[in-house]
Amino acid sequence: MIVLLPIILILFILFLLLWILPGFGLLYERYAEDRDRKQYYLPIEEMQPWGSNNTLVHVVHLRATESKLPPIVYISGLGTSMYVVKSLLIKFVEYMSEPVEILSFDSPGYGASEPPTDWNTHNAETELALLRQVIEKSVLRKPFILFGASAGASLAQLYRLTYPDDVAGTVLFDPTPSNIFEQGSPMVTDFNRAFSLYSKMARVASWGVMRPLGPFIRYFVRGEFGDIFRHLPNGHVALFMTKTILLKTGHHFRYWHSIMDCVTKLQDDIVNPRKSPLLVVSALNWTKKRPHGGLIREEMRQWWRDNQQPFIRSSDNAGFVPRTDYTHTQCMLDMQLASNATKAILTQIPTKTLQ
Repeated sequence: MIVLLPIILILFILFLLLWILPGFGLLYERYAEDRDRKQYYLPIEEMQPWGSNNTLVHVVHLRATESKLPPIVYISGLGTSMYVVKSLLIKFVEYMSEPVEILSFDSPGYGASEPPTDWNTHNAETELALLRQVIEKSVLRKPFILFGASAGASLAQLYRLTYPDDVAGTVLFDPTPSNIFEQGSPMVTDFNRAFSLYSKMARVASWGVMRPLGPFIRYFVRGEFGDIFRHLPNGHVALFMTKTILLKTGHHFRYWHSIMDCVTKLQDDIVNPRKSPLLVVSALNWTKKRPHGGLIREEMRQWWRDNQQPFIRSSDNAGFVPRTDYTHTQCMLDMQLASNATKAILTQIPTKTLQ
């Protein structure tokens, strides 16, 4: 195998040169994006002009007029889209064992939602405003349950602290600690580099090079990044490798920082914790022996667990569920776990609110 590595490397470099220089990659990327739109894109009625300047936003609204439960607003995280999330939400409803209304959407640039004309206009305020706009335009019954997954947990927490009367209860699925970008965080270097890394990947994607790399990332990249690709369906991996979604993911890291700053400030300013129930599910199975910042796996687990505690302290009725048998990605994709967490929150919501 070692003898073959130089040959494989040379062949790969030749492939890239033949792919890029004649423009084959650029032409293929245009063809593939058009094919993906036809294969994976959504029913037209799911596109709503609720973005800034009436840009189209992909909104998934699973209605249940007969439901007696509070509706659920599901906020997904980095790099994902309704192509994956919609099927997960359908499973979610099945595991709930009774009718429940669920609302979710793709932020501009993800999936079929139109990208902004200026990426720099997106920040904590615009994301919070879009979330509220989608909720109001959908005429969602209040109070509802907020469900934030991964990076979406930061936005869910920001909404919960800003509009507490709208929220009956909150589930945060492995929320990233709000101090992740600060000095002293074992992940600060990786996260601060992410914007530049994804911008470079987007440039490479415009030449059609990222799609051929998909299988290599799926099978050879270690750690949490590779774990994402190993668990997601091939169709979503191909969509993720497009220029627009890579650009969006990079900028998401940038304004995610501002969302976390807002969350930290609001949490620090809390005198009386919110009364609505809150449940944090923490995924603590790190795949690498030294996940980030030189910390060994057990040290990383402890840091992650300790720095998720400010979420807990923001409610006077909070629960914390550590799962050392789940990676971050496995947690996001397990809808039975999601439904069980939601059922647990429902037991803590006053009967008067449910009625």
